Parts: sequence; structure tokens; C-alpha cells
Amino acid sequence: MSLSPDCKRSSFCVWFLCFVCTGCSYVVNEGVTPDVFLAHSYSRAPQETLESEDGAGKEWWQAFEDPLLDDILEKFLAGNFSLKQTYARLKQAQLFEGQAGTRLLPELNSNFATSSTWISGGEHSQNSLAELELSWEVDVWNRLSSSQKAFSLEAGAAQDIVHDTALLLTAQVADTYFQIVEQHQRLALLDKQIGVNETFLELIELRFANGAASVVDIYQQRQLLASLQTQIPVDRSKLRTLQHRLHVLLGLSPSQPALAVAHDLPTLGPLPRLGLPAHLLVNRPDLRAAQKKLVAADYRVAEAVANRLPQFKLFSRGGIDGSSFSGDNLFLSVLAEAVAPIIDWGRRKKEVERQQAIVEEELARYSEVFLLAIEEVENALWQEQEQVELIASLKKQLSLAQANLKETRNRYMQGLTDYLPVLTALHTLQGLERDLLLSRRQLISFRIHLCQALGGSLDLPPASLAKMDEKHGNPQSAIKGNVAHD
Repeated sequence: MSLSPDCKRSSFCVWFLCFVCTGCSYVVNEGVTPDVFLAHSYSRAPQETLESEDGAGKEWWQAFEDPLLDDILEKFLAGNFSLKQTYARLKQAQLFEGQAGTRLLPELNSNFATSSTWISGGEHSQNSLAELELSWEVDVWNRLSSSQKAFSLEAGAAQDIVHDTALLLTAQVADTYFQIVEQHQRLALLDKQIGVNETFLELIELRFANGAASVVDIYQQRQLLASLQTQIPVDRSKLRTLQHRLHVLLGLSPSQPALAVAHDLPTLGPLPRLGLPAHLLVNRPDLRAAQKKLVAADYRVAEAVANRLPQFKLFSRGGIDGSSFSGDNLFLSVLAEAVAPIIDWGRRKKEVERQQAIVEEELARYSEVFLLAIEEVENALWQEQEQVELIASLKKQLSLAQANLKETRNRYMQGLTDYLPVLTALHTLQGLERDLLLSRRQLISFRIHLCQALGGSLDLPPASLAKMDEKHGNPQSAIKGNVAHD
């Protein structure tokens, strides 16, 4: 059986249209790397780091080996309201993804209508309609699937943002916790130093009574004692403020009793395993989110390109239409529709260009976030290294200050010098003790910042989040979207 010339011409036109449109489809590669140079290592190579198996299966803060901190962070994960907001935004993104997926499936609607007509002369007619309508857009150019994949990637990015928010806030909780420990120790240290100064004051007053000291010595010692006492209200206020902040981070009222904390600052172990700068692309949730947003934007370009091509839809209607519900009034109709834009004055083309500009913006943002991530790791490494040297220097100064105080006191007791060298030595020694405590806490803060910068391990409670990792993936190859023309 041979086709007529008209049928041959129609078939040729259809195949030619499909060939041209297929040549204009957009190609998306699901992967991305920042548009920056990737260094092979960090500028500072640590002498000692944790082996990979030592930290396996642990939360990042468990390296401090503080059970009270572990309990507080468990409460934080369950009660923090900022984290609950990110969970709600994640749920919204997942629902958007589900809505986009339904557009790929046929849609079935029902319709029921009845009408009555009265005509002059008393005639009356009634008509009823009951039908089912099936409609389905054939996704020839992957317009709908590109939209669905974009929503899916955006949902994956929302999941990573949850992890990023949790990482940021757990670091804040841990830092606040150790500041509270520091303030408790500082108040105890001030009480001890005040006691030492009171002992020195009693000694000077006794010497004054015996004519071996001047009233100036008493005033100088009282002034030093008063300067220490004035620090107590300031430190108590700071302690209370930090306790309130910790309560709010845990989703608790600031008026509740203070939480139990450790009695001393921990001794830091080896550095966490650093890996390579490129590992940040996988380990840091903010970088994973930026990568997925970039790929999602590229799928939006594919959607915009496909929107310039013909859309094919199938319709089917069936039911009963007539004055009575009987088999004689049954009907069935099938319709195939192809809609192609002809003149839109460049509106769809400009939309493609706009989406491509968004891709360029997201790529630049992704590259910048990656550079900032490397900067944070580098800064934390150097800050910790220099802080260790600072603490060693302070300990050396403290030892010399103790020896100096002992010698100046002996010379004063022997009447070889006045009280000023003793006062200066005591003031220097007690200042070094407070500086050393502050430096030890700052060292812990730098370690916390390093763990955060590396994308420290964090296991969030909901099991649904773990499942999403398998669904959305995290490709790490270069992305190149282009329009290929025949």
C-alpha cells in the first residue's frame, strides 16, 4: 500500500520539524566544580592529625570528650527554633518537588452539568452532561522533566542548608559553652587573686604599724585590690548573658536555671583530618547546596529552551450527553494537539538568556563560597598554630613573673627596696594568669572554627534527611550547558 503525495509531504514536514527541534535542545551535565584553581594541599601542613578511623561515626564536638557538652547539643538539636525553621523550609521544597513531578503524569477531571429550558407555548427540554476528561502533555523536549529535576535539586539544596545551619549553630553552642566554662574559671581566679591581695594588704598594714612601711604602700595595695574587685560585677554580668544565650539556642527560656558545665577547659587533641581543599566540595553542606542550586539553574535554562519548542498534548473525553442517562447518549472523543509559538517578539528567547545569566551568577557564587571555605580553613589553621605559640610564651612569662614576685618580695621584707617593685610584679603575675586563661579558651574557639570550616560530621535526627542524600546525589564534575544547532 503506497502513501498519497499529500501524506508523504505531511510526514516529511513532521519529521523535519522534529529533527530541527531536536537539534536545538539544551544539554545539561549534572555536575559542577568552582571556576577557581584547586590547590593540592593547605599552606600549613600539620605535624599531627587524627586518622580517619579515629573520628569515624562521631559528631565533631565529641572530640572534646565532654559529656555535659554532648547532652547540651542533643537538647539543641531537638529544641532550636532556627533549626526548626530550616526543617519547615525543607518540607516546602520537598512539596514543590512533588508538585512538579505530578505534571509528568496524565490528569483526570470530572464534569457534571444539567440544564433546563422553557420555551413559549409550554414546551420544556432538559439536557444533562456527565463526563470524564483525560489530559496529558507528552514531554517530548523534556520541558516538564527539566522543571521536575530543578525542583528536586532545589529540595536537595534545602536539605544541605539544614545541615549547614545545624553545623553553624552547633559551633555557636559549643563556643558559648566554653565561654561559660571560662567565665566560671575567671571568677574563681579573681576570688583567688583577691585573697592573695588581701593577704599582701594585711602584711603591709602590719609592717606599717611597726613603722617598716609607708602609708603610700597601703594605698597602692588597696588600689590594686579595688581594681580586681571591680572586675567581679563585669564578669558576673557576662556569665549571666552567656547563660541566657545558651538557653535561647536550646529553645529554652532565659529565666530557667543555669545548665551544668565542666569545671575546666579541655586539653585539645590532634587536629581533625584535613584532607585536600577539593574535599570541601563534598564535606561542606553550604558548598553542596551551592552546587545543587547551580545545576538546578541550568535545568531552568533547559526548561526555558524547551518552552520555545512545540508542545504536544493528548485529550480524551467520554461520558453521557443528552436528555436522559441512557446508552444511546454515550460519547467518546479523542484529540491530539500541537501548539508551537510563532511570534512572541523575543519573549521566550529573552527568558532563556535570563536563565543563562542566573547560571553565570550561581557559578560565580559557588566559586566565591569555595574560596571563602578555603580561607576559613587556612585562617583557623594559622590561628590555632599561633595561639599555641602564644600560650607557650605566656607560660614562660608566668614562670618568670612568679620568680620575680618571690625575689622582689624577699628584698622588700629585708628592707632593700620599697613596695613598688612588689606591686608591679604582683600586678603583672595576676594579669598573666587571666591572659593565659583567655588564651586557652580562644584556642578552643579556633579549633571549633576549624571543625566548622572543614564541614564537621553531624548526624541530624530525622531519618528522611539521610534518605534524601541517595535521591539527590552530589556529582562533582564540570558543568557545561550548550545549545547544539544542526
